[in-house]
Amino acid sequence: MTVGTEHELIDRWIITWAHARGLETSTVDGWPLVHVRSRTRETELICTDPGLEAFAELFTHIEGDERAMLTVIADDASPYAELALPPGVRVDRDDETLMATTFRPIEVPPLESRFTSRWDIEDHRARYFVEAGDRVAAEGTIGILGEDATFDAVETTPAFQRRGLGRHVMATLTAYALESGARRGVLAASAQGRLLYESLGWDAELDMLSLMGAVDSD
Repeated sequence: MTVGTEHELIDRWIITWAHARGLETSTVDGWPLVHVRSRTRETELICTDPGLEAFAELFTHIEGDERAMLTVIADDASPYAELALPPGVRVDRDDETLMATTFRPIEVPPLESRFTSRWDIEDHRARYFVEAGDRVAAEGTIGILGEDATFDAVETTPAFQRRGLGRHVMATLTAYALESGARRGVLAASAQGRLLYESLGWDAELDMLSLMGAVDSD
């Protein structure tokens, strides 16, 4: 993937993800800062293969702040993972992948009779739930902006894993995307999720490495 294409894909992901969650973005040292304001983090600073020295200089933006994340996206993130970290910075996620696809219809696997489904649709996103009684068994969110769509927080509750619910959720969200006029998708996948997405035609494009600020215990 060329540098220009890398930036274009990452921009599409950030813009569509921020739109889906209704997030504000700003800029720090020329890189996008997403104001996530979630349970796991307040902000996420995202850079595209800036080089080891420039990446290390960005540590100051998260050092000692347990609510601040710094993410680098690159063809190969392993050199960044080998950098020595100051006491106030820790590795948070080192197994994520930015993935992309051109949508095509996917057969939606039927649900077992014990499960029911429902939608929660807002202007900027749609959330799909599979439930077993009063428990959420699986869920996923899709945000659509023009021809682009991002999938977010696709999860299966551990007690309901290995029942094909993740595939059902992804196929259902894909159908929604196509009906809404989207033609291409992008998402950040965990190592576990990547296997499912690849089986549905998604391509692994770029490595992702995320660091968090940490309180120095010394």
